[in-house]
Amino acid sequence: MVVGVALLGIMGMVAASFFVFTAKTKDQITNEIEDKVDNIIAERMILKDLKYSEPSFNNVLIPDDTGFRFFDYVSDSGGDQEFDAPRKLTLEFGRRNEFVFMTSNDKLGTMMYTPALAYDLGALPASANQEAALIFRSLNKGNEVLKSNPGFWQVGTILMLDSPAAVREMTPTGPNYNVPARSPIFVGIVNAPGESRLTPFNLTGFLNKTHPLYPNETINDEDKFLRDIPPMGGAAPLVRLKAVNIIKYYLERDPKTKTVNLLRSVYMNNTFSKGQLFAADVTRVVFSRNNARDSLIYYQIIRPQDVGK
Repeated sequence: MVVGVALLGIMGMVAASFFVFTAKTKDQITNEIEDKVDNIIAERMILKDLKYSEPSFNNVLIPDDTGFRFFDYVSDSGGDQEFDAPRKLTLEFGRRNEFVFMTSNDKLGTMMYTPALAYDLGALPASANQEAALIFRSLNKGNEVLKSNPGFWQVGTILMLDSPAAVREMTPTGPNYNVPARSPIFVGIVNAPGESRLTPFNLTGFLNKTHPLYPNETINDEDKFLRDIPPMGGAAPLVRLKAVNIIKYYLERDPKTKTVNLLRSVYMNNTFSKGQLFAADVTRVVFSRNNARDSLIYYQIIRPQDVGK
């Protein structure tokens, strides 16, 4: 009987150990599934941001690891040999912590804009040989933008003006093929309803605000942009008005776990929003392109267990 009691005790201990092991295994599996789901959601968001990053090309000045502009894009056969070199931008805590770029606002999209809508015609001059003055009022003069797309002219919306016409600086020997052809741009924020002017978006060293035809001139407002639109072979110049987002991916050390995490933030209300956790325990994040003639952007999240593989 003593032996039987002992066996029952042993079996009870084994059963208890089994249930504890099973519970731990279940918790581990649950945690792994949750981590994988979080990673999938994060990866989809990163892919979406990169997919809609077209407004960044030839406009965002951020350099890559070697000093080349990460968002240089050559759409023709011109350009310097540096445009055949790969682009690589590495986020590593303590060395380079953030990557900021511009994306299309896929919910609001793009509208074609007629420049004349933004102006009033001044008093007619006495001489028929003299032109009347054009007085800039607002892109939303007469609520034209609001009528076309109500979401565009809301306080806080970031708008970009550009043109399908990509041009280069003209030199005495012809176009300067050492730089990519691009459109002039202006990026501003809606600061008030009605016939208001945009507040220029200013992030030091972020945007190329120079005019591609006149590199010494800076486009600081929408009036300057509209007056200097590149010609399009005699046709009326085409102007696009795009709603855009400014996105920041950055690394931050968790004060409790001491691990480095990848977070995502969006520019709104004149500052970047509180970061949203995208990936935990990260060693490096690498964004890359094959060269400046390829617009595809790749990314890789490297964790401690991946180092050395």
